[in-house]
Amino acid sequence: MVKSSKPNKQRKRMFNAPTHSQRKRVKARLQTTDSRLAGVRSVTVRVGDEAKVLRGDFGNPSKGKRHGGPRGVSGLEGKVISINAAKSQLIIEGATHSKADNKEEGVPIHSSNVVITKLDETDPMRMKSITDRS
Repeated sequence: MVKSSKPNKQRKRMFNAPTHSQRKRVKARLQTTDSRLAGVRSVTVRVGDEAKVLRGDFGNPSKGKRHGGPRGVSGLEGKVISINAAKSQLIIEGATHSKADNKEEGVPIHSSNVVITKLDETDPMRMKSITDRS
């Protein structure tokens, strides 16, 4: 609940919020053909959900900065490997770039730039709460 109308105070409260509140802010749109989830618009992202990148280098890549080659994979789709709740960023399977020592490193993608295509159904309590909303 927002108690102040000043944007500065809202941002401060968002960044200084406890981690259990920050985790619930990591939401993304839900785009699925499952009839049980027909009325659900967005869900809190969890590790194991499948996401499709719509924006950025892995959603709609442009030419590279220096050499003119493509920067990422267009329309990347994969499982969520990890979540950074403080920055609202996800690490998705396949979204990697190489470091200077040729090791692969995951590229963080903001949750607003992805769409959840398939939910991780291992938690029955989560699925019940989501299906009850529809």
